[in-house]
Amino acid sequence: MEKTVVQKLIGLLAGLFVIGAGIFLILRPKTSLTDLVVLIAAVLLIIAFMNLVAVLYKKKIKGQGEVLEAVVNLGFAIAFFIFRFKVVRWIPDIFAGWIILNSVIRFVSAVTYFKDGAPNYGAYFVNGVITLVAGVLMLVNNRLNAIGFGLVAGIYVLWYGFTMIFDTFNEESTQQKMSATAKKMQRKLRFAIPPVIGGLLPRKLLKEYDAKVASEDANAYLHKQNVSIPEKAAGLAPFNVEILVHLSKKFMESFGHVDLILGDEAVAYGNFDSHSYRLFGVISDGVLFKCNRERYLRQSVYHDDKVLIAFKVAFEKEELLQIKKNFDTMRENMEEWYCDTQLMEQGLLPEKDYSDIADQIYKGNDATFYKFKKGTLKTYFAVDTNCVKVADSLFENTNFDKPAIPGIVTPGAYYQFLMRELEKPGTKVYERHVYSKETLTYNKELETGK
Repeated sequence: MEKTVVQKLIGLLAGLFVIGAGIFLILRPKTSLTDLVVLIAAVLLIIAFMNLVAVLYKKKIKGQGEVLEAVVNLGFAIAFFIFRFKVVRWIPDIFAGWIILNSVIRFVSAVTYFKDGAPNYGAYFVNGVITLVAGVLMLVNNRLNAIGFGLVAGIYVLWYGFTMIFDTFNEESTQQKMSATAKKMQRKLRFAIPPVIGGLLPRKLLKEYDAKVASEDANAYLHKQNVSIPEKAAGLAPFNVEILVHLSKKFMESFGHVDLILGDEAVAYGNFDSHSYRLFGVISDGVLFKCNRERYLRQSVYHDDKVLIAFKVAFEKEELLQIKKNFDTMRENMEEWYCDTQLMEQGLLPEKDYSDIADQIYKGNDATFYKFKKGTLKTYFAVDTNCVKVADSLFENTNFDKPAIPGIVTPGAYYQFLMRELEKPGTKVYERHVYSKETLTYNKELETGK
């Protein structure tokens, strides 16, 4: 859909403002951080005060929780304003600590890949050394720390402003004129949201969903969640491919999860073998399972109390053959694995009610489990080799763009990528809809498999 002149003007002005902020950070990397924090503190204080006034004067206040939340937000904004200069000193140290954390993740991945026979362990090791040296230098040198943060933040903000302007003028006609190489460069030169924000995004989405479906305008909200752009899928193969982003209230699952629907099958990868957990499940054996799509959706919604946001992706016939080839190649590196309930059924374990996560998945979905013999997916690592990696692996060598997510990969960042792909013209993501208790009918026979 073509944008109006007013929409383009607003997008251009917003992009130029962000570019100006980025240039300011780069030109004054040490002092601009103080100015920026003071500005943010003042804006937060004003917004929080206005929000409290709006809540108090609103005719319908749904319980005391809404007032309490507004008061807490105002208290946080006041505290942030009072301690704004301390925050200025903390931010560079937090930034240096974040760099060191990323280097540790790279070292862990390098060691894991080396043990599992993955070919790219060397690149991870070199990356880890470079980021560790940079992080330590920033941590021990306050001036270098502040300047380093200002420059990196400035470049990030500056480039984000350029992408805002590009997106403003990026329309169907623009995409048609772009070559495949240009589109590939467009993806590589785009920044993703910071991993911390990506990690918390699924919680925010679920909180918003629960609040909306409990309100008077629930039907309008649910209708708005379903977005379809059928012309993006015109002439492509009708085979159903969906990417599911899970939203859950359970603490360990509240950071999100991503899996796939291929035809009438669900395919998921994760830390499903609790016997192999290290660091409370952050590292474990990587397990992939397959099961029936309809049964999996209802189990996730009704048994696991999740909300699933589904993105449909359209592929050419040749690309679907490539996905099948990718899965066949992956399958050659897998061997079937059995959960405790299956081992009990085979007479290899005593009869009892086994209730680990894999047992629950098996009982609810009659799933088939696999482990990997070697390679990158042999070991699950929550902040690197996680559920997102399988989607990337299966879509390898197709024209489906991979998200440009450096460092820690999160389902929230992947959700943001899919939303951008849906909104952009000329991409393969053409539909979004929600699977939840409000949109899926309960089917006891399908859920229990009887």
